[in-house]
Amino acid sequence: MTDTKVLIVDDERENVRYLTTILEENGFRQVYSAANGEEGLQKIQEVNPGLIVLDIRMPRKSGILMFNELKKVEKFRDIPIIILTGEGEFLKHLYKRVIGLPSLLRTFKDGQESGPDQPEEEVLSKFIDARPEAFLEKPIEPEAFMETVRKVLSGS
Repeated sequence: MTDTKVLIVDDERENVRYLTTILEENGFRQVYSAANGEEGLQKIQEVNPGLIVLDIRMPRKSGILMFNELKKVEKFRDIPIIILTGEGEFLKHLYKRVIGLPSLLRTFKDGQESGPDQPEEEVLSKFIDARPEAFLEKPIEPEAFMETVRKVLSGS
């Protein structure tokens, strides 16, 4: 497991350093990084990672766009991805804007709760084409991060 190449795609250098340190302290020796989705897609070609840790909101190409592009390419489709969702409120706002009035009317008509009160994971699933292996909410605790990494890499 610790010989797996890990690619962290996040525009915040502090986050990259933090996650890299956690991985290295747990035996991972091949940790790479990219600062945005465009750079991430290039790095995937070079490194061929066994795991991607992907932030959602980045300049030049968002994590959502990068994720959707990866899942369309057969060569990369099966790389496990952990999505970092430090943007829970942003996602809920985006959901309201994109889904908008029809969704709210449907909610009212059906008497069901949905939309902005959904967990971030459910809201995010409205914008991505496939389901990632895991979601993590920022700030990330080292133990929770490593537990998720181990679970994703073991396939359970």
